[in-house]
Amino acid sequence: MNRVEVVGVTHRGRVRPANEDTIAVAGFLSAVPEGEPVCLTVSSTRPVTCLVADGLGGHADGARASRLAAQVIVDASPTFADSAAIVAAVHRADANLYAESGHPLPRGAMGTTVVVLTVSGADATCVNVGDSRCYLLRDGLLVQLSRDDSPPPSRPGPAVPTGRVTQTLGGRLTPAPIHPHVQRLSTIAGDRFLLCSDGLTDYLPVDDVENCLTGGGRPDDVVRDLLRRTLDAGGGDNVSALLVTILE
Repeated sequence: MNRVEVVGVTHRGRVRPANEDTIAVAGFLSAVPEGEPVCLTVSSTRPVTCLVADGLGGHADGARASRLAAQVIVDASPTFADSAAIVAAVHRADANLYAESGHPLPRGAMGTTVVVLTVSGADATCVNVGDSRCYLLRDGLLVQLSRDDSPPPSRPGPAVPTGRVTQTLGGRLTPAPIHPHVQRLSTIAGDRFLLCSDGLTDYLPVDDVENCLTGGGRPDDVVRDLLRRTLDAGGGDNVSALLVTILE
């Protein structure tokens, strides 16, 4: 039996006129403009899948792209017995975005990033394309499991977020191969995973994220704090976060 607690929120931020992010938890999807955190406790004999998809700003139909990709992956999630099945669903979502575009669009083909976490028994698998992230908090230590598809820094020193990504689902006028990043690990009770769009990590330093997660608050308060800090820091992009806690 897989038992997890998930607190999720998605918000359009302080600047963008619409929310192009989509979050999904165990088959439930949301893309509300300004959401309040929602808490779900999931008990299932099937794998439990959570994801964040961030529609590409400046492209056509970013919101539609993130929702379509999320729906394709969610529909396949009951079959996620291994990482190969998750990767296959991500490739299928990529193909569906190109098929849905059908022809060149004035602002470029619709596209999205995605980060997926599947919990199955005592194992978890993270798959991502783009710069939406997955972190693991265990024993007070925060570790990034996903890998950012971002251009290398143009000069020495800390990387400055540019909003550009080197690989996405869709997002090009002609299809290009994608290579999803996969990370597998064993879980223990109390593990916390944070899935989020770059609208959070571009505004909150990782130390602030870690401080929020290790502060000892209830999961819903942690997510509210992450959202508040992000909005206070400018909130120039859509913000989405899922906090997944392994119960047993």
